[in-house]
Amino acid sequence: MFRPVSLIAVLLSALAVAGCASAPGIEPTVSARRTVELPDVPVDEPDALLDPAFAPERLRGVDVCGTLRAAGLERYGRPDPAFLPNGLDSCSNFMHDHEGRDFSVTLYFDFEVQDPSRHRIGGLPAQITENSGTCFVSAAHTGGDLERFGSARGVAVQLAAEHEDVCSPAVQLLTDVIEVVRTGPPVNARASGGLAGFAPCEVADPVVLRDAVAGGTPDASGGRGLYECRWFAENGVAATVRFELGTMQRSDVPPGVPPPPLADLGGAPSTVQVRTDPPACSVEWEHRRTPSGTEFVHVEISNAQRVPMDPCGSAVKLAQQVRSKLPAA
Repeated sequence: MFRPVSLIAVLLSALAVAGCASAPGIEPTVSARRTVELPDVPVDEPDALLDPAFAPERLRGVDVCGTLRAAGLERYGRPDPAFLPNGLDSCSNFMHDHEGRDFSVTLYFDFEVQDPSRHRIGGLPAQITENSGTCFVSAAHTGGDLERFGSARGVAVQLAAEHEDVCSPAVQLLTDVIEVVRTGPPVNARASGGLAGFAPCEVADPVVLRDAVAGGTPDASGGRGLYECRWFAENGVAATVRFELGTMQRSDVPPGVPPPPLADLGGAPSTVQVRTDPPACSVEWEHRRTPSGTEFVHVEISNAQRVPMDPCGSAVKLAQQVRSKLPAA
């Protein structure tokens, strides 16, 4: 089980790294390069932007692997030449420290921050947890409904290393990542013609979306990530649109279930997955292939309250409409 790192052991390290001091209503953050002043941030306000440098439309254009590369891994050892993306919003480097020990770093641009109340890193509300040589350090850039057990969203570093104090370098890395994003973010080359530059919450037509959730009123407050949007209707039907980088799922229809309708997605390779408990259906199709993997779109309809509807028919229609809003690969 992960445990919060003690305030004395790590927060002082975080403050020393970030150079933080407090003033009424202001959280100055001093780095080796510049000073950033941020007002008290509404981290418990859903979708509140805590720092304009992390606005979704800006962050989608930032190369996550390039950001990790620019964070100065060389100070900790020998980075592996391969920076490995895991989806559109995260990247890993499995390197070794100066003593030859494993030092594995993963950077996330869209991470759920559940308790950002105890720390500040780079002026942003932060959370630090550690367990058996692995430390997660996250700083919220977008608020969430924390009082109702929601999560803020933020940038995070996961570090696994054979160090007695694994969180201090993780805090330092996250501080440097925040500085890179604020002052000189590397441009995401994948954004040209790819999915990285698009907002999933904005590609679904409201009329088609309402039909997809069986005439309910879709509410997107349940999730507005960089590359995933979820809508929940009052009738218990939910819709998801997600952009992925990796490998599509295989088609899967349980025995005895009628085959879903064919998804005419303009000739793009596609798959359909059907579930029965609760009834749900997802459609995936290939947008384009890249050296890092396949960019694809995932559209899903779930029917938790089992209202009369065809989840696969709804998923296919929503998928067709979403595809029409995206560029040709």
